[in-house]
Amino acid sequence: MRSWQDIPRRGYVTRPTPLEELARFSEKAGVRVRVKRDDLLPLGGNKIRKLDYLIEEAVQAGADTLITASTNQCCHNSMTALLAAREGMACRVIMESWGDTRYRYETAANHAMMELCGPEETAVVTDLPSGPVEDMPEARRMAEAARTAGKKPWFLSRGGSGPLGALGYVRCAAELIGQWGDDPPEAVICPCGIGGTQAGLTVGLRLLGCRIPVVGVGVTGKGREDMERSVRSQCRELTDFLETEPVPEGAVRCVEGFSGGGYGKPSREQVLWMKALAASEGILTDPSYSGKALYGLCGLAARGEYRGPGGLVFLHTGGLQLFYDFSSLADVEA
Repeated sequence: MRSWQDIPRRGYVTRPTPLEELARFSEKAGVRVRVKRDDLLPLGGNKIRKLDYLIEEAVQAGADTLITASTNQCCHNSMTALLAAREGMACRVIMESWGDTRYRYETAANHAMMELCGPEETAVVTDLPSGPVEDMPEARRMAEAARTAGKKPWFLSRGGSGPLGALGYVRCAAELIGQWGDDPPEAVICPCGIGGTQAGLTVGLRLLGCRIPVVGVGVTGKGREDMERSVRSQCRELTDFLETEPVPEGAVRCVEGFSGGGYGKPSREQVLWMKALAASEGILTDPSYSGKALYGLCGLAARGEYRGPGGLVFLHTGGLQLFYDFSSLADVEA
């Protein structure tokens, strides 16, 4: 068995994020809720836990140009660009806008912010993901351009997925166990897109002898079986990587019905719960990921599934970069 603690990382995450009690919101939700504040991570979201490992691998390989992809509502691309700058690397990113046919990078709300992050190039594709980043035509073109310029490109997985990135949430699982101590929850609730965060938490908790279930709330509109298949696959990749026992199929649970109109398209009910959290606790969630997981948590509570004294832990994955309005920069010459 490989020790997850011995696998090198860059050290972007230097301390545990808080686990906070949400007393006023718990009254509204009808269940005790604690929140793991990964929205307070450096750069404002959960992807930095994954990039902590992925960029270390790139640095060790001697790369000087990072190439990656994620959906246009995800903070992965902007974080990669900022961290590449910190490492003295170049960065080229692909925005995957399959969930929003209206998306145009040049007029998008996140355009000015992305330009500040400084990628050498930002491309937009509308195709559904069908393979790894290195197989994407745009990514291959970017890599060839980098090589022609005498650079050494390195592909980072889509959204930080894969076993190395998932280690960031094995580490988070260890934080959680230390924080709840002898007052564990009935379940941990998190968003489920590709499923890497859920897989990391599931494997991490079990590695540390904890059988608290991790429930993934679907954010893309996929069905429960498809989501669970994806999470199980990533759990297998991670346990194979760590040379440890596989996770039983029954340990993976995803729930559907809380994704609104699909990826990036919240429902009215979701927005009401987002407002309830902001009004009662002063905590913002985003419409694409954390807001949908919050809505799912409240939906599960309404079904009466969790009534024990431990309540639920809500993993707030961040995404607050989506709320800033940089549009005033459009009229300013850089």
